[in-house]
Amino acid sequence: MELFLGIDGGGTSTTACIIDRNLRVLSQGYGGPSNIYFTPCDVVGKSIKDAVTTALANLPEEYREAEIARACIGLSGAGRPSDITKATLTIKPAMEDIPFSVVEDTRIALYGGLAGQDGIVIISGTGSNCLGLKDGKFKRAGGWGSLLGDEGSAYSIARRGLIAALRDYDGRGPETSLTRRFMLSLDADTPEEILPAVHKLTRPEIADLSIIVFEEAEKGDEIASTILNEEAEELVKMVSAVHKGLGFEGQVSICKIGGCFRQHQFSSAFERGIHKIIPLAVLKDPIYPPEVGAAILAMKN
Repeated sequence: MELFLGIDGGGTSTTACIIDRNLRVLSQGYGGPSNIYFTPCDVVGKSIKDAVTTALANLPEEYREAEIARACIGLSGAGRPSDITKATLTIKPAMEDIPFSVVEDTRIALYGGLAGQDGIVIISGTGSNCLGLKDGKFKRAGGWGSLLGDEGSAYSIARRGLIAALRDYDGRGPETSLTRRFMLSLDADTPEEILPAVHKLTRPEIADLSIIVFEEAEKGDEIASTILNEEAEELVKMVSAVHKGLGFEGQVSICKIGGCFRQHQFSSAFERGIHKIIPLAVLKDPIYPPEVGAAILAMKN
């Protein structure tokens, strides 16, 4: 019996799963962070090894002697050939004799979200990205990271909220309840203390502050609502670029992935924008999680 191993490596954690040819998930395993841009190589290697080791250990007894025919690893930051080469060298010791390939994490999200079928996946979590598949061809939009992109992500929403709060304090921008909320969250006595407090935070911790923008928008703060609407529109632009680039016609499946879509106002703004430009879009939640998408890719390969 052949089994297939899929791994989803992210900025905060790594998840592995083992499936059979019927897409039954037989076991799972977990490890630490494995984003190759933000995590040291030795930590990436250990995170992958921990996830693989625990997935193998958690296999039911009757599958312990089965062969792991192939593995696929989706990693944040592995979008270019040089990144894949670097990641492959880092991961190889952890995989021992299991043949494997490395792909960008968006690709495994696409294969998991749509079970390997044609369509588009849009991701809005700590970062953002969009990828489409049609007739064996891929097209990406976004995914340029927090320095040059990540529009429509929790990080971008939090960053814009913090900027709006400081502009309010300066008198350069409209008044907003965000100023007080960020002060309370960051234990800052004055807005002056927001900057040093933010400098101590990691990228995911800054992204977590987006919940303040979501909450204040729900309470009616106009600045927070504007931020959410404009950031949702950035995701619409990504989907539009992929949709046009791949030449989709008629009905097309669009899978929404990421914690930002659990926020009602943000998700609704995105859906309204999509249906304006792609009337026949079918918006879906993911069928399988990314680690299963990675295992599906391993099986296809």
